[in-house]
Amino acid sequence: MPPAMDRPKIGVGAVVWRDDRLLVIQRGKAPQAGQWSIPGGSQELGETLFEAALRETREEAGVEAEAIGIVTAVDSIHRDAAGGVEWHYTIIDVEAEWRAGEPVAGDDAAQARWATLEEADDLIEWPELRRVLHLSARQRAQRRRGPVRLKPRPDLMRLMRTPLGRLVARPWFDGMSLALLRGWFLPASRSLAAAIVSDGDLRRFCAELDIPPDALGKRPVWLGRTLRDVARLTEQHRQADAEWQRLLFSTTAPLADVVAAEEARLDAASALTTSRLRFALFGNNRKIPACRWAIPTEAEVEARHGARLADPENAYRLPETLPTVTETRRLPSELGTDHWLTFPTPDPAAESPCWARVFTPSNVVDPPTVIHLHGVCMEPDHLRGPLSEIESLVRRGLRVVLVEAPWHGRRKRPGTYAGEPMVASTPLGALDHLSAAVREVGILTRWARQTSRGAVGWTGISFGALTAQLAATHCGSWPADCRPDALLLFTTSEGIEEIALGGSFARAFGLDRALTAAGWTEAALSRWRPLTDPVERPQMDTGNVFMVLGSKDDVTPFAGGQAIARRWGVPEAQVHVRPQGHFSVPAGLMVDGAPIADFAERLLSL
Repeated sequence: MPPAMDRPKIGVGAVVWRDDRLLVIQRGKAPQAGQWSIPGGSQELGETLFEAALRETREEAGVEAEAIGIVTAVDSIHRDAAGGVEWHYTIIDVEAEWRAGEPVAGDDAAQARWATLEEADDLIEWPELRRVLHLSARQRAQRRRGPVRLKPRPDLMRLMRTPLGRLVARPWFDGMSLALLRGWFLPASRSLAAAIVSDGDLRRFCAELDIPPDALGKRPVWLGRTLRDVARLTEQHRQADAEWQRLLFSTTAPLADVVAAEEARLDAASALTTSRLRFALFGNNRKIPACRWAIPTEAEVEARHGARLADPENAYRLPETLPTVTETRRLPSELGTDHWLTFPTPDPAAESPCWARVFTPSNVVDPPTVIHLHGVCMEPDHLRGPLSEIESLVRRGLRVVLVEAPWHGRRKRPGTYAGEPMVASTPLGALDHLSAAVREVGILTRWARQTSRGAVGWTGISFGALTAQLAATHCGSWPADCRPDALLLFTTSEGIEEIALGGSFARAFGLDRALTAAGWTEAALSRWRPLTDPVERPQMDTGNVFMVLGSKDDVTPFAGGQAIARRWGVPEAQVHVRPQGHFSVPAGLMVDGAPIADFAERLLSL
């Protein structure tokens, strides 16, 4: 038996490969006499891990090998009947490739031989060692295939720079987008949300959509099959997301397994999200409403946000103690690394923790950071779609933090689609959303300052731009490390009453009619402008503010964006006005990304 120990000792194991076989030995002495293992023993003073592994291989099996790298580390702990530790070895397993010699038992080995991985599984009793050998096999296979990293996203930039792409970046695209939004996307999204919570039950699905089952005619056969498919996809997504969370936060899981879990999660999320196409014709034919409406009364909004309205200067004050930001494993990607951040939201009304994905460029020390806020109904990390503006910034040497907005992505409320609660309960939903999202930006900005000495900028598109500009005007009371250095706003505006009652996006949802039916007037909505509109100047140098506006935009009306630029005193050269609408502006940025390049250059120079 080993002598009594008062602390762990370092041991080394050698996983020696020869083609598809590995070297195993049978122990000839205690402890574990008669059991099969791999060459190994104690590391000697002045000896490196690799030297120790190769020496043990030579002494125990007469084989010469070359060390390749470290597989992993494991603990071998033996306790007595009373629970006391008799011995404790921390074993670092080294992978090596055979160079010369045939196995001959030596030193304390009784036998030595080559074995396939399946044969080693049968010979070796210790489950932890079998796991190590399988891990080494996966690592070898991955090296042969190439580096372990995430698959790249589809690239639309080349297509958009062709004549076809330039054709898309025109106002006709906006009319088509709004027609598709109103005609199938919103009804199909509402139908999919109902299908997910119905778990294959046709009656519950109908109840979620307020449809009498007997009014479906011949549809139940097709619909029943579709609901079962959605239930299957939902369960696959649940399992993939659970495995993703388990492995992404693990510090010991093999990198290949973590990357595979991320790919599986994205595949499952994308499959579930795109299954709304199955409901396109059904939703349109049945006249499914765009939202499950829950428009609040003025008294309900007053009860929730009246105190904030009475003190707008402190309406977006950060908590005295900011929450701790937790980071996941970093996964190699084509552009650098990807990883996730999460922390408790500062406003419980948002119901879920904040999540954000971080894209970090390769070989850049202290990169500037861009915190990007997306628009309503967008789920960029639940689809295998392009992230052109994100990748454009990363390629220029900037780190990008893509924030999942409240009620979007993995923050969705059960039974709803991305962003639905915010629209369906306007203005209460919009105020709740902004209360959480604005302050989450400040918390993420502090994280960015703590992890890099580069400048920090905020970008936002559509409702994300409204959030960013609101944060920029209310961050004066925040600690200095929570405030931005620069701002880039795409398709932004002001005037909650004009957007909610007059904008074409609101009309596509039917929000204008829902608000009017609930008794809301333009004057009643205007009362809440101090909490929704940038009524003050931004708490930063307006020389570092950039804006991209579409002169044909009637979703976030162009006039409102122009008014902000003039009131703030944004340099004229940094207000890019394009003859496009709300949806053709982003398309146009893939054709001509000059505003993004200008913003990136400014951040890099600060």
